[in-house]
Amino acid sequence: QQQGSNIKQQRQLPAKLTASMNLPTAPSGPPGKPTANNSNNGINGHNTNINPPPPPPAPAPPAAFGDPSKPRREALKKHERPPITLSNLCPIDKYYAAADKVREQFKAHLANGELDDAYIIGRRFALFSTVSLPKHDYYKSPKVELVRLRLTNQKDAQWVTRGLERIVEVMDKQEIEKRIVEAERLKKQKEAEERKRLEWEKSMRQRLMGAVESSGLGKLDNSDDDGALDMASKLEKLNALFPQDGDHPVEDEVAVVPSAPPSEPSMDEHILSPLPPPMAPPLIGEQDLALLNSTSATQHLKSHGATPWFPEPPSYNDLFLDTLRTSTPSASPEELAELAGLERLPSPTALHKPKPAPRTPIRVMQRNYTRQLQSLQNSKQIEIMRLGTFQGRLSASNPRFDSTNGCAVISPLVVATHIYPQHMRSKKQLLNHQRFINNATTTSSQYGVSNSAINDIIDKRAPPILQTVRSKLGLNTHALIIPSDVHDYLVDEHILPQDKFVGVCGGDILDKNHMNELVTMLVNGKEGSNTAASKAKSSIQTCKKQKVGAALFFREHVISILKIPLGNGVCYYDLIDSLPSSQTGGVASRTRCKDLASLEVLLCWYASSKFSESHCDFIDENVWDDGMCDFDPRVFQGFVWAE
Repeated sequence: QQQGSNIKQQRQLPAKLTASMNLPTAPSGPPGKPTANNSNNGINGHNTNINPPPPPPAPAPPAAFGDPSKPRREALKKHERPPITLSNLCPIDKYYAAADKVREQFKAHLANGELDDAYIIGRRFALFSTVSLPKHDYYKSPKVELVRLRLTNQKDAQWVTRGLERIVEVMDKQEIEKRIVEAERLKKQKEAEERKRLEWEKSMRQRLMGAVESSGLGKLDNSDDDGALDMASKLEKLNALFPQDGDHPVEDEVAVVPSAPPSEPSMDEHILSPLPPPMAPPLIGEQDLALLNSTSATQHLKSHGATPWFPEPPSYNDLFLDTLRTSTPSASPEELAELAGLERLPSPTALHKPKPAPRTPIRVMQRNYTRQLQSLQNSKQIEIMRLGTFQGRLSASNPRFDSTNGCAVISPLVVATHIYPQHMRSKKQLLNHQRFINNATTTSSQYGVSNSAINDIIDKRAPPILQTVRSKLGLNTHALIIPSDVHDYLVDEHILPQDKFVGVCGGDILDKNHMNELVTMLVNGKEGSNTAASKAKSSIQTCKKQKVGAALFFREHVISILKIPLGNGVCYYDLIDSLPSSQTGGVASRTRCKDLASLEVLLCWYASSKFSESHCDFIDENVWDDGMCDFDPRVFQGFVWAE
C-alpha cells in the first residue's frame, strides 16, 4: 500500500509542476515555419525569453492639412460676410483699384507676421476677385485696358491663394507647438500641486505629532512599558484635549469616559478600534450667542487666546470690491488712486467732439415716406400716370427691339427729346418707324415730352443704340451699360449735345445736402446756384421758364426727371420710370409732382423703396463714407442737361 501511494504521488507531481509554472504559449502558424514570435528562439528552436516585451505603440498618424488650426480659422471666419454684389453701373476699373488696396493690406499684414489679419484680408481679396468681380458685366470686356486689369487681378488672386495655403501651414505648426507647451504647463502644474499636497500632509502630520507628544500621549505607543494604559485611558486623554463647554477652559474640566473593568490586555486590544461618532454640540450659552452674533468668529477665538486652524474667510466687502476692481493685483495703492482720479476726468474726445445725433432707422423712414406720399396723392399734388409699354416688352416677340436693361439709354434719350425736340427731328436715321416723325411734332407740348414719344423711345429708338453700344464694348445681350459709355456714344452721334450739359452730382441719396445739389440744378438750370434761394422761389410759385432734364442713376437703374415750366412761375416735375410698376398695372409709369416739395418727398420715397432687408441692415450699421461709396447701397449719380 505504501509503495502504491508513492507511485500515485509521482504520477501527480508533473501536473502540479505544470500548474505552478508559467509556460510560453505555443507559436501560431503551421509547425516547422518560423513566426514573428520565434525571433528569439534559442538552441533547437526553444524560446529562451519566456515573457517577450510588448511591441512599442504605433506612432500617432500625422495630422491632416489644416486640422490643427481649424478651430482658429473657424473663429476668424465667424463674422465673415458673403461676397458683395457689385453695381454694373459703376466702372469695373474702380473695383479693380479697390481690390489692389486690399492686396496691399494683405502684403503688409503678411510682412509683419500678423497671420490672423492676413488670413482675413486674404480671404476677402480671394472671394472678391473670384466671386464678385466675374459677375460684373464688364468683366469680359475686350477693351485692352480692362483685359490687362483682369489678367493682373487673376494673377494676384493665384498669388494670394498660395499665400493663404502657406498661412494655414504656419498656423498648423503654431497650434501644435501651443498644444505641446500647454501639455508641459499642465504637467508641471500637476506636479507642483502634488508637491504642495505632500508638503501640506507632512506639515499636518508633524503638527499632530507635536501636539500628541506635548500632551503626553506619545507614551501610549510604548508597548514595552509595563504601565501601559488601556483603551479607555487613551480615550480619556484624547477627550481632555477638546473643550466640552465654552464657559470653562480646557484645563478645568475634562469629560471622563467610563473605564472598562480591568483585565489582562490581550493581543487584540493593541489594535485600535474605530473612533466613536462625533459628540453632539452643547447647549448654546450667553458667550456662544455672542460668538454667533459677532462679525468674525475667528476674532472672538483670538481674543480668548485660541489659535484658529483655518484662515479667516474674506468679508463681503472684499468679495464685492474684487468684482469691481479693474486694475491688476500687483498695482500699488498710489497707482490705484491715480487711476481712479483719471477715470473721473472727462476724455479729450468728449471735450472736443460732440456726440453724434441719433440716426433714424431706415425702416422707420420708409414708413414715414410712404405715409407722406399717400397724403400727397390724396391731395392731388402727386399724380401717377401709366405709359403704354415698358423696357423689355418686345424681347420675346421681336428680339430686334429688345430694350431689356436699357434704362441707361432710355433715360438720356427721354431727356434729350424733352430739351431739344427740333434736333431730334433732324436725326431721321435714328427713326426706325415712320410713325415717330408724326409724333415728334408733339414732343414740345405744354407738358413736355408726350407719353407716345416715351413709348417709342422704349420700344423703337433705344434697342438699336443698345445693340450698337454693347457690341462695341463686347458686352452680352442684356448687360447693363455704364452711363459714361452711353453718354460718350450719344455725344459722338450728336444725339445729346455737349453744350447742353449742366453738371453732375452724387453721393448719399438719403443726405439732403447731397440731393440738394441735384434739385438746385433742376430748378435753376445751372450748376453752383444757391439751393436755399431756389427753394424760397419755388415756395412762392416762381420758376425759371427753362426746360431741364436729369438722368438719375441709383441701384442699377436709371430714371428721368423732367422740369416742365408752365408759365407764371409754375413748374411741374415728372419722374419717368421705364420699369413696370404695380401701381400702373404692370407698365412703365410717369409720376407728376406739382411743386418742388412734392418732388423731394417722391425722391425720398423712391430711394427708400429700393433698399432690401440686407441694405437696411447695412445702412443702420454704417455711416456714409465717401471712400467706400462704390460699395454703399445709398450711392447715386445725377446728370443734368438744360435747353
